[in-house]
Parts: sequence; C-alpha cells; structure tokens
Amino acid sequence: MIEKLPSGKWRVRLYAGSDYVASRTFALKRDARDWETRQNLLIKSGSWSHPDDASMLYRDWLDEWLAMQGGAGKTRSKRKWAAGYARDALGRLPLSAVSPSRVKKTVAAIRDEKSRDTAYQVLVVIRGSMRAAVDEGLLPRDPTATVKLPKARPNEPRPLSHVELWRLSEMMSTEADRIMILTMGYSGLRWGEISALRPDQVSERGLRVTHAYSEVDGKLILGDVKDHEARSVPLPTRVRDELLVWADKRSRRDLLFVTSRETPYYNGNWTRSKLRPAAARAGLPKVTPHNLRDTAASLAIDAGASVMAVSRMLGHENASTTLTHYASLFPDTFEGLITRLDSAIEATLSFKDENGGERRQEKAN
Repeated sequence: MIEKLPSGKWRVRLYAGSDYVASRTFALKRDARDWETRQNLLIKSGSWSHPDDASMLYRDWLDEWLAMQGGAGKTRSKRKWAAGYARDALGRLPLSAVSPSRVKKTVAAIRDEKSRDTAYQVLVVIRGSMRAAVDEGLLPRDPTATVKLPKARPNEPRPLSHVELWRLSEMMSTEADRIMILTMGYSGLRWGEISALRPDQVSERGLRVTHAYSEVDGKLILGDVKDHEARSVPLPTRVRDELLVWADKRSRRDLLFVTSRETPYYNGNWTRSKLRPAAARAGLPKVTPHNLRDTAASLAIDAGASVMAVSRMLGHENASTTLTHYASLFPDTFEGLITRLDSAIEATLSFKDENGGERRQEKAN
C-alpha cells in the first residue's frame, strides 16, 4: 500500500498476506512503486528478508506510528500536539541515531522551556514510537528505556460547596443551564459527556453515560466515553426529578442541552458566555466545567462515598486515579482509625468489667 505523507513524501507499507511486515519512505512515487513491486516478488518467492529500515528518518517513522494509533478524538489530538515537539527536536535524525542521551536532552529542554507536563506528554509519544519500532524489528533496543518520565503535576481540586453550587445554578440565564449546572455538580460528568447526554439516558435510577463529544481540530466528534466504559451514575432525588421533567420536554433522541440553534455546545463558548457571567453574579471565583466535576467528587466524599464508589461515578479506569487526584478530600484515615479502635477498646473493657473480666471478646460480638 502506497500513501502520501504530510511531508510530501511517499510511504510504502508492505504486507505479507494480511500481516504488516515493513515500510519505507521515498521522495518520488515511482521509486515507492518500484520498491513495493520488488519486495512483493521476493515475498511470493519466499526469499524476502526484512530491509534495514533503521536508516529512515525519525519523523517518517513517527508519522507512521501516529497513523496506527487509536483512541478518542481528544486523545489523538493531544498525541498529535505532543508529537509536534518530538518531530521538531528529533525528526531529522535517522531512527537508529535517536540515542538515550539525545532523548534525555530533548525532554530536559522542553521541561525548562515549556513545562514539566509538556515534557511528560512528549516523552510518552517518543517512548511509544520507539517501543513500537523495537516491536517491528526496526531497532535492537528502546533508547527511552532509561529515561525517567517527569511526573505530571496534578491540578489541585477546587470544588464548590452545596450552597455555592445551588447559588451558581440560580444565576444561570436559562432553565436548561440551571439544570445542567446541577447535573454536572452532582454527577461529575466530563464536559464531552454532559454535552452528548440525551433524554433516553435519564431514568429513575439516574444517568446512563454511553457517549461523549471530543473537540478535534475545531470540530465536535461523537464517540464512546473515555476508555470505552459506559457507566451508570446516580443523582440526588431533587436533581434527578428536575432533570426528568426537563428530559420530558425534549425529543427522546435529541440532546438534552443545546445552543439556541439546537447544536451541541462547545466547552469554550459555553464557559465564556454562560458559566463565567453566572459565577461573577454569584460572587464566586473563576469556575470551569472541571471544577463542577471536582464538586461532584467532593460532595460524594463528604456524604461518605468510598474511593471505589467515587471512581465508578467519575468513570476513572481504576480507583488509584481517583485517590491520586482527590486524596486531600478524603477524611484523615488514621484519625478515623484511632477513633474506632478507642471505641472498641472502651467497649471491651466495659464488657469485661461487667462480666468478671473472664469472657473473650468474641462473645461480646
């Protein structure tokens, strides 16, 4: 298969039956076609061996690797953004010349010039592409194996209280926006999930979250939720009932929350035109849709929800993600532990005093 790359060059992806076996990039299409023909003849004759593709430029392999990656639209967009830095720094090198020291210098420079988070994302891309090159037999080893990933700094949660959330909702300009704020503040839905929510996903049990919008190159793309894990999310009775009333006003297959033109909201437009003015009227500092996600987690934790329950509500892939981001919101574990142990000891001593101190604790239970 021959395809034209964004650089203007021509890449041949060679297959043996349905299995991908090699690739090579050429400046001219006729050269690409001639090489493909020769390789196919060798495959058919049984005398084919893997060409030395380590001499290809890193930028050409990076383009090929990117084309093979999946993920939601937002994930692909973020990967493409990070790959731009990798291409600028390493793109002109042959794939075999990308050394551990060169990768370390690249990551350090991006960390110093941009941020630690940017360096983290760029190294993820470089590491992914290099590991794939090793898997394909293009390189003998992964040059990023000894390069440490700079830890991405998590954003500190900035949740609202119950009072602040309801005050904010009352300052929204329309009924739909008021209900949307409450739904986000108690469900923890991501922006792409709330903007893709339909009436038939609302029931007496709460919400069934199955799809989400991603903004890719300025366009909204509807796809599965993150990690492709549909989930059910409960809502407080008052909020659920108001949402059900609103859902009954919409056609069952329409979106629940839309612009005046019946089109999906863009995060930036809604935040700028709806959320920020309402927050100012409510006397609140800068509020973003993600703050409402933090709010849902915080209010659930205050109500006694476990890490696992909050993780399922938010749609995290595993509970460690929830604990990492929201650890500061959970009660002091040791303080609660000591309180429970003190109570158990007092109950034990009281029981022993009342019964001559001879019976075992299990009898008290």
